[in-house]
Amino acid sequence: MPPITLNRRAILALGGAFFLFLILSGAITNHVRPDLIQNHLPDSWRSKSNLPPPQQDPPAAAPPPKLDNGDPRQKWQEEIFPLAKAGKVPKINPKNIVKDNNLKTPLLIGFTRNWYLLEQAVVSYLAAGWPSSQVIVIDNSGVMDSNLRGLLTPKNPWYLNHTRLTQLGVSVKRTPTLLSFAQLQNFFINYAIEQDWGYYFWSHMDVVVLSKEYDTKNYKGLYEGAVDILRNALDERRHWALKFFAYDWLTLVNVEAMKDIGAWDTQIPYYMTDCDMYARLNMKNWTLDPVDVGHVYDVGSHLKDLAVLYPAEGQESELNTTRFNDLKIELERMMKEKQENKGASGRNYWQARQDGGQGEPFWRNPKGFERAINFWIEKGRELFRLKWDYGDCDLVQKGYKYGEEWTRG
Repeated sequence: MPPITLNRRAILALGGAFFLFLILSGAITNHVRPDLIQNHLPDSWRSKSNLPPPQQDPPAAAPPPKLDNGDPRQKWQEEIFPLAKAGKVPKINPKNIVKDNNLKTPLLIGFTRNWYLLEQAVVSYLAAGWPSSQVIVIDNSGVMDSNLRGLLTPKNPWYLNHTRLTQLGVSVKRTPTLLSFAQLQNFFINYAIEQDWGYYFWSHMDVVVLSKEYDTKNYKGLYEGAVDILRNALDERRHWALKFFAYDWLTLVNVEAMKDIGAWDTQIPYYMTDCDMYARLNMKNWTLDPVDVGHVYDVGSHLKDLAVLYPAEGQESELNTTRFNDLKIELERMMKEKQENKGASGRNYWQARQDGGQGEPFWRNPKGFERAINFWIEKGRELFRLKWDYGDCDLVQKGYKYGEEWTRG
């Protein structure tokens, strides 16, 4: 078969489309941005699931503290948790520890690149009370056993510190090869089936969670709130599919619902795959319910020292401290910085921050990797349109029914 060639005009047009797509898409987490999909939810879906966009409390009036340098191009920093490196992981607030809990709460966090954001997300969950034995990092870096054997260096985008995760009590499971977002979601489902879980939690690696410590009279840590949501969901015995804690930045998944609709469509690898998935769930009367147990911040940068996620020594049992309020302000700043970044890559700026590791096993050109991801994002959009003969997320509002895919074109 002769090679396919493009003329200069076609290349420029395709490049322009990719540039626009980078700005609009949620490529950094490999799926649709929550604010975009919310604008296209059908009215019937809104009334059924009452699904709002992720909300955070308004930022406090005080200026942000200097916990980070405030620059999306932040300087290289090889270690962001010096205490852990020295073997001294701080204690969490005992009020965040849930006692007498007989429910399993497996939390799957997928990783592809940028160890520092992953470590930050993991540590924030641990500090919020999530048992380390229930946190599982899914190594989707595509470097086979290179991270397990310690063959990559910290500047490599696909570097993952197994030693640190083991120290924190967190387990790691590797994917057999690099998976797309939709494939990774199905990997989660299959893993849950193998473990005989009827449900599981999953989270993005570029988030930071924080309990609502300012509510001192009715305080529940984020993990305790998640356990309550799970217990209530199991007691409801109704047709629920997903519990969104802040859109899908943290999600509780009902495995039976995923099996009922045939799981994620891996032919739509990234962008629009969640539009397809959530619409099909709704078409079969599975609910997608918003819940709120704490703050979930979507960030593209990391704190200078992750120890700030833990209480200060001697203040482990205290709530609403200066440390907590300064941290909350900083995380709000970091989230705003990500959402409003005006660079060429928009809110995706953190993905290409690391570019070292040349010559190490399975190394890829980071810029080329990003271009390839965006190529498949565009192809996924085309496939979505072919599948439904329609190109937007509001399938239910437009009257589409379950099983009508591939029948209208």
